[in-house]
Amino acid sequence: MKSLFLALTASLAAGFPAGRITTPETRYAPLVGLSNITRTNFDNVKSRSFNGPFIGVDFPDPSLIWGDGSWKAYATSSNGKNVPVATSSDAVSWTLIGNDALPTLGAWVDSGDQAVWAPDVQKNENGVYVMYYTARQSGGSHCIGVATSRSDLGPFNPASTPLLCDAAGGGVIDASGYDDGTDRWIIWKVDGNSLGGATTCQSGTPSGSYRSTPIKIQRMARDATTLLDGPKTILDNQGASDDGVVEAPALYKIPNGDFILFYSTHCYSSDDYGIEYAFSSTIDGSYGNRGSLIRTVDNKGVYGPGGMDIDPNGSSVVFHGRLAAGQGSGTRELYSAAITINGHSVSY
Repeated sequence: MKSLFLALTASLAAGFPAGRITTPETRYAPLVGLSNITRTNFDNVKSRSFNGPFIGVDFPDPSLIWGDGSWKAYATSSNGKNVPVATSSDAVSWTLIGNDALPTLGAWVDSGDQAVWAPDVQKNENGVYVMYYTARQSGGSHCIGVATSRSDLGPFNPASTPLLCDAAGGGVIDASGYDDGTDRWIIWKVDGNSLGGATTCQSGTPSGSYRSTPIKIQRMARDATTLLDGPKTILDNQGASDDGVVEAPALYKIPNGDFILFYSTHCYSSDDYGIEYAFSSTIDGSYGNRGSLIRTVDNKGVYGPGGMDIDPNGSSVVFHGRLAAGQGSGTRELYSAAITINGHSVSY
């Protein structure tokens, strides 16, 4: 396996392609990198090295959880399933199984558009698995729904009404759950770029101003299905520097008590798509000190990497990527990596 190690401290940045995107006054000296990046070979249930042969199994926007004795990964609709599932004993070698974790969608979902985006699963206090998923509401924009199951393989039973909507903002997508040990939270993206504007991630010729695509957070009850309080914005795009898009958030609390937010930026179908990160001393505060984790231009054979998720224990990550340049509608394959975190660094 080949390693990608992206050093982001001031003393090391000059020797590596990644770097800090903004440089406000900060208490952080993050060191962020990737190693043991492995593309999954679903065909023979083994993992190939970074530069292994083309596999061709689509598994976009993966999420990750340890449950019922093994790792599970869930993906955007593909492989003939609303929510396909893969299993693993080590979060490296994966088996794509026959289950559709969400065979029936909520009654609120448009019957003419049954595609599910970016599912995320967690387990609540009562041993119930809770799935957040994105789908298009009948006659409207994308909303976030919730479904529950006693098994991490499903079938998940969807609620009849959506959990979150924001038609005025362009819809909501990419929900992710997080438990900080005291409170549960849900994080999502307001899909402002779907309204047009200058962002490149749309059909036609972009024009006008960049739209806000805020990543928001809201506290939830311990059942992980009941919203509490109100939403707060924790991150937004920076206009032209990221093509007006931030999305696919995933949170983790680092050992010193601060929080790191991983997210994707630029247009998902472009080679500019990549994974970034930002920090905050509070979970629902403003995240800053942004840095780049992995991009196509790092020349490591992954094109348009994105949709990263980190497991609740902070030991593994998964993300998707394509195998060649200029294939925006091509297969997005599953990659995995190990992660270790101390108070001031993240390394894979």
